[in-house]
Amino acid sequence: MSADEMAAIPAADEEDAAWISMDLPLPLEELFASLQNIERLFRLNPYLEIVSWRDEVPGRIAPGKRFRVEMANELNGQHQTRTLTVDELVPGIGYTLRYDSGLKQSTVISAQALSPSSSRLVVKDCYPTHLSPTQREARLNEVDKTLAPWGDAIRRYYVSRKSWGWLPFHSRFQDGFWLKIPPRQRRTARLIVWVSLLEFVVFLFVFFIYWLELGRS
Repeated sequence: MSADEMAAIPAADEEDAAWISMDLPLPLEELFASLQNIERLFRLNPYLEIVSWRDEVPGRIAPGKRFRVEMANELNGQHQTRTLTVDELVPGIGYTLRYDSGLKQSTVISAQALSPSSSRLVVKDCYPTHLSPTQREARLNEVDKTLAPWGDAIRRYYVSRKSWGWLPFHSRFQDGFWLKIPPRQRRTARLIVWVSLLEFVVFLFVFFIYWLELGRS
């Protein structure tokens, strides 16, 4: 699936899940190495505020590795503290993150090579299949609606890193500062920047008109 066609896709009837697929401009080995940073991956979600993230055993991921995370989902209003456990790790391919509570049971991260310089990343959210229609309806507000924008944000992050990663400050600014800011504040900052740029363009336009009129006189 191309980036333009990217969307959350419902799974088949035998499982209750939805997933997002995106093609990224980096080799599989480099992508999988980057996916070791699970905190950064979650912070890329533009509607998920990471209030706190505690890595019980810092370092590379391994089966059984756990994270204690307090998060606030802006789209469904859920504020939860959950333990994420790494499971089904396949080196160079992907892994599963299992949740200790909440409706969503797991998030599956998997990658495959498309070419020597590109890869495809798939992020899938899985939900329990044993719930009755009544139970599903009652817990509908717990469904995570951030999957599609999360996938788009992941794609934009890696495209940006491919284009601007050679700049000395780029990665440090993105990972060390920008992604630490709550999503709502990041959106406000972007708005301020765009409004400021628009004001500057208008100023230049007015100045140019004034300069032309001055030249005529």
